[in-house]
Amino acid sequence: RRSPCSAAGRTRPSAQKFFGQVISLKTAAAVLLVVCGLSAGLSETMRLKSRERELRVFADALAALKSAAAYTAGDLYALLALCRENAFLQLVQPGADLYGAWEQAARAFFTRRGDTELACAFIRGYGKTDLEGQLAYIGLFEARAAGALAAARRDVSAKRKLYTMLGLFSGTVTALILI
Repeated sequence: RRSPCSAAGRTRPSAQKFFGQVISLKTAAAVLLVVCGLSAGLSETMRLKSRERELRVFADALAALKSAAAYTAGDLYALLALCRENAFLQLVQPGADLYGAWEQAARAFFTRRGDTELACAFIRGYGKTDLEGQLAYIGLFEARAAGALAAARRDVSAKRKLYTMLGLFSGTVTALILI
């Protein structure tokens, strides 16, 4: 009987099987690293798109408040009751402290601090003038929200492909380094 190691040039079948398993595990790990990098890039892209959506909803809320104020000339409680279909305004739970409720809704709604500050700055100055002053004040914040929305749209268009490709590239490089 021959021993398995005596045949020249032959390897043991268990070693070949082990080598095949190592290669398949490394390949699977490399694919997972690439997918993780790509998902990280796509996650950043979705964060940018989320900011754009938040600012669009807030700009729509300001337009709805301005329209309701122009037609009803009511106080802020009445305006909120008329504009409840807006996603941002639904978060405002009017109670004894309407301004605090607005700021709490802004903190819950926006993911970026600068956008939260924009919404909070609006409520701090609202209602301190007559109707024409309030309409002009809402118009001012509509313009500020439109500027922020335009900047968010520029960020999405400029950085969307960059974040996706950067995630894909970093995952690929990590996989190549580890293999």
